[in-house]
Amino acid sequence: MCGTMDFAHRNIDESEKMTALVQLAGTVAHELNNIFAAVTGNLSLLDQEIAEASNNPSVTVKDIVRAAQRGIDLSSKLQAFAGRQRLNRRSIELNAVVSRTMANLRLTLMGVTVKITLADEEFIVYADEQKLSDTIVELVKNACAAMPPVRGCLTIKTERRQRGNRHSHVLLSIADNGCGMAPEVAARAMEPLFTTSPHGVKAGWGLSNCTGFIRQSGGVMALASEPGRGTTVEISLPLEND
Repeated sequence: MCGTMDFAHRNIDESEKMTALVQLAGTVAHELNNIFAAVTGNLSLLDQEIAEASNNPSVTVKDIVRAAQRGIDLSSKLQAFAGRQRLNRRSIELNAVVSRTMANLRLTLMGVTVKITLADEEFIVYADEQKLSDTIVELVKNACAAMPPVRGCLTIKTERRQRGNRHSHVLLSIADNGCGMAPEVAARAMEPLFTTSPHGVKAGWGLSNCTGFIRQSGGVMALASEPGRGTTVEISLPLEND
């Protein structure tokens, strides 16, 4: 590995704060969907009536429709965080997904030392393959952004883990040797809209949506980070072939 740190095993998903956020996000997303469905439906009718009356579509109405669509997009992000998005779940092999995803990221990883250690067994999980690949991409890009242009080291590993007396799980860990995060930042890293990026309001959904997807897939996602020692994200998913 590029470096080691004591993983705090702080299960962010099970904290009272995160549970409250998930419940709130799900409720708000449901209400927003109802509101914007009514708004966009009525605006479409209004736009049609104006076009028929004047032979000219209303620019104002179309602007409002675009604004409403941004609200729908926000609702979709909240649903993803709350674990209520639509998924195409099926039985997939985790190691194969990791390998294909990382092969597609070759250009992104130029200049970074990559160490991939995949267990010598098949890990069949029931999940949405594209969403799982997107999650890996998000975590890898975050890791690359936190590492120096040179001497960056990314470590990816899969292994079988037993969780008490329950069925076995597969653990996917993604670790970097980047700048790391202070405890107060790491504690909030998976919250929706939380970001340390100065690049505007579009940031801040990546980790929260990853967390929601993993939760919806029956797994858990946890993060450990220390300033100057990098960050490790662990994803635990239940195995179908246990």
